[in-house]
Formats: sequence, structure tokens, C-alpha cells
Amino acid sequence: MKNISILFLILIATGAFGQSKSYDYAYMNKKGICVYSIADKKEYLIVSKGENPCISPDGKKLAYTALDQNGGRFIAVIDLNTKKKTILNTNSNNCYGPVWSPNGNYIAYNVFDSQKSNWLIAVIDAGNTEPVVLTRQLEQSYMPTWTYDNKNVVVQNMEKVFVFDLSGNLVKDYKVSDMTKDLGPTSSDRFIFTKDNKKIVFSSSVDEPGGKDGPPSAVFIYDIDSNSTLRLSPKGYWSDDVIIKDNKVLFTASKMTSVIQNVYVVDTDGKNFKILFPNCYDLTAKN
Repeated sequence: MKNISILFLILIATGAFGQSKSYDYAYMNKKGICVYSIADKKEYLIVSKGENPCISPDGKKLAYTALDQNGGRFIAVIDLNTKKKTILNTNSNNCYGPVWSPNGNYIAYNVFDSQKSNWLIAVIDAGNTEPVVLTRQLEQSYMPTWTYDNKNVVVQNMEKVFVFDLSGNLVKDYKVSDMTKDLGPTSSDRFIFTKDNKKIVFSSSVDEPGGKDGPPSAVFIYDIDSNSTLRLSPKGYWSDDVIIKDNKVLFTASKMTSVIQNVYVVDTDGKNFKILFPNCYDLTAKN
């Protein structure tokens, strides 16, 4: 009997009863959408066709933009343990770019309003019930991110950065011209608040040579109190797809003379710039 009890404890400790696995990162590469486990030191291909991966805060689910044969775009969520795939009830066939809230209870995404021909930001809860459109008062809005308290969604319209609560009320707005005197953001640039809500990390176009399809982009951090901006990505790189992880800034970058994209990491003071993952882009990380 004693031996059976010991075996039972060993089985629990080794996860033999199907303990769910957590992954640390999700990103795109030439294979498709992959996740990466630090414990395994291994990459796993999840889907070969899809875009905009976003791993859940607990590392057990993956949200992404799913594509159909008719050109439709939908928000899908895959359970990384069971591999069950769910298409969210967004009431639209043209939405993209899902972003989990820090607590994993909601997903924000871009959705096209075909009646007014403008882009809006909507939020749907993890239970996949009715979505809520937050930005109807704006003509255009792009690239949602979350504040760390889970209460607000941050969007931009290339001229201002807006903070909305989950009922669609405007909480605060910031002028992009206060953050950068350069060319400004495109519709694909993100603005992310730091945990203390005192700084904003973002990517934005710069007036520099070397852009392949237009002006290159760089990564910056804006201090709200001092109204000052520091460039984090070095010159000579096209840098975007920014996220914050463990008080460090991660982003996709490629040298102006190269088509190879890598994920880099840098401190919020612009120091210790180095490569994190080679040959990939559009990275997200669990909490």
C-alpha cells in the first residue's frame, strides 16, 4: 500500500494526470504561427495559415486572425492543449488583430464597419458572448492594446491616442504630435502604457532613408509627465510590432539592407539592445 501511495505522488508530480501545459511566446515565421516553450526550449507549429497571433496571459490559448477562401477574416481561439478551435462571435467577416486583456477575460480586436466604411475597435469576453464596439464616436480607430488594470482599451487614429473604458466611454486622449515630431504612426502601429501608466511605448514612421515600402518605422517611449520621448530602436533598422514584457520592450526589426526579420529586446532606457528570436516577427508573450 505504501508503494502505491508513493507511485501516486510521483504521477502527480510528473503531470501524468494530464496537467495542462503553458507556452511562453507566440509569433509568426515562414512556417506559420508558432508557440515557444522556454522549459522545452522548443518551437511548436500551431497553424500554417493565419495572422496576428496573440498568446493568452496564462500561455494556454492562442488567439489569431483566421482567413477563409473568400477573403474573410475572423478571430479564432485555439486551446493549445486540446487543440480545439473556436471562431468568436464577432458578427463580422472582416476583423483582425486580437489582443487579450491582461487577466485573460476579454479580447479586443479591429473590426470594419461596412455601413460607414470605417475601422472600429470591439471587445468580446472570453465566454464568446455578444461583442461590444467601443469606438463608434471616432471616424477611424486602430490597433487596440490594454492598460494593465484590465479596465481600459487604448487605440489610435494616427493623430491621437485614446483610452476607452469597456462601456465605450472616452477616459483620456493624447496628441501624437506631443510624442513624436517625425512622420507619425500608420494604422498598424501600437501604443502601450507601462504598468504605472506614466509612459507609453509605441512605434511610428520616421523620416529616414532605407524604407522598402515607404518610410521606415522606429520604436519609442514617451514620458507623459515630462512630455519627453526617447528612441529605443537603433537607426538603420525598420522596427515595429512592439510589446512590453517584464519591464523590457520587445519588437520586430530588420536591417534596412535585409529582408530578414528578427525579434529584439531592449531596456526602457534604450540600453542592452539584443536579438531574442531569429527569423520571426509579430511576437506576443504570456504574463
